[in-house]
Amino acid sequence: MPRVYTRRSVEERMWAKVQKTDTCWLWLGATAGDGYGVISIPLDVPIGKRCAKTEYVHRVSYAMHVGPIPDGLYVCHDCDVPNCINPEHLFLGTQHDNMLDCVVKGRALTGSENSESKLTDS
Repeated sequence: MPRVYTRRSVEERMWAKVQKTDTCWLWLGATAGDGYGVISIPLDVPIGKRCAKTEYVHRVSYAMHVGPIPDGLYVCHDCDVPNCINPEHLFLGTQHDNMLDCVVKGRALTGSENSESKLTDS
């Protein structure tokens, strides 16, 4: 008897890998090297072409719960937990906004702590 495969929606696949805590909604699936969750999104393309793309799960969650993400904007985390997809912890911003948020929260590496630094603190 041939196997029958049913394709689950992105939303069904996503919720199967989320653990909700009192604060964050933690993605337990695949992650990129930076710790941010990723999921494969099917594309409607002719057979023989690339049929899926990888997307950050926090961006998918934002789009599902809040709305479309304008071109050029990032989905940033208030909670600073890379695998959190709670839409209440996500906000839109530019790269500059994201870096400013990092500095304000004391997460930016400065001086010789920064791997791009050419000088030592002394």
